[in-house]
Amino acid sequence: MSAAWRGRETVPLRGQALLEFALVLPLFLWLLFGLLDLGRLVYQNSVVSQAAREGARVAAVEASWISSSATSCGTPGGPVCPANAAAFGADVLAAVNRMVAPLGPVPGTDVFYSCDATTPPSGSWTTQSCVADATGDLVSVRVVLPFTPITPLIGQWVGQVTTAGAATMVIN
Repeated sequence: MSAAWRGRETVPLRGQALLEFALVLPLFLWLLFGLLDLGRLVYQNSVVSQAAREGARVAAVEASWISSSATSCGTPGGPVCPANAAAFGADVLAAVNRMVAPLGPVPGTDVFYSCDATTPPSGSWTTQSCVADATGDLVSVRVVLPFTPITPLIGQWVGQVTTAGAATMVIN
């Protein structure tokens, strides 16, 4: 083979790389931001589950002290004694919101709790008052938080996804 023939064979077409880059870049960016959205969804699901556990922990500790007049209530090292069921619900909501701080506050309408002597709630969750529940009963907390993808195309296809976490603990 002559040098001239080799020279013609290796000459690239002008603009070919730019065209290939322009065709591949949107797909690459869509995949990249889709993976970021998936990571955000997994993170939010984990945070919501942890928030439900923290809410259930607070509920399990405070449920047997609702409306208690014990002298140790509110003292350093003593129990937290909610004055009524509304204060108890506010304490559970505050515990949940401490855990979901990076995601923004959860409204009280999306935090559900239930005290039941035998089984955790199933089906439709409603907020129930836990008044003077006995040690050994169960308390359950469920937290619901919507997730919206930041990638426009994925956001249009998937829409808003609801993440939820629930936990059940024994009242101390």
